[in-house]
Amino acid sequence: KNYADAETATLTNKTLGAVTLSGAVTGGDQEISAVTLKDYAETDVVVTSGTTLTIDLSAGNTGSVTLAHSVTDIDFTNVPTNGVSSFTLKVTQDGSGSRTMATNAVTVNTSAATVKTPGAAGLTLSTGANDIDLVTFLFFDADASNVLVNSLLDFS
Repeated sequence: KNYADAETATLTNKTLGAVTLSGAVTGGDQEISAVTLKDYAETDVVVTSGTTLTIDLSAGNTGSVTLAHSVTDIDFTNVPTNGVSSFTLKVTQDGSGSRTMATNAVTVNTSAATVKTPGAAGLTLSTGANDIDLVTFLFFDADASNVLVNSLLDFS
């Protein structure tokens, strides 16, 4: 079939040659194999500063927040229950600095999480005004008992 003029096309079990797509493409949570990605980017989600950070993985897998509060709780929603997923958060201290982010009160899809950090050292953000840290949360099957956190700190 020629879909050149079609606005919407549904293909099932078809082998395609070179295809140019424009606009949004939805994979319907299906597996894609033998793929090479080129010119790749992720959606950057704006995370609102507060004592609780609420992060929805269905909106994207990277985000940024400028801390105007110390964070006591981080709540992740829509973490995939099958496979490995991650969320990388760019954390910027506001002009005051000295904001903290606790990782002992994290939830994954409403379940209290056990967060593991390298060497069980916890997470201590850089504290200078306008300092930038990158914090990555790694999830395996949305298992709240095994959330791994890694960080790159003190981009100032």
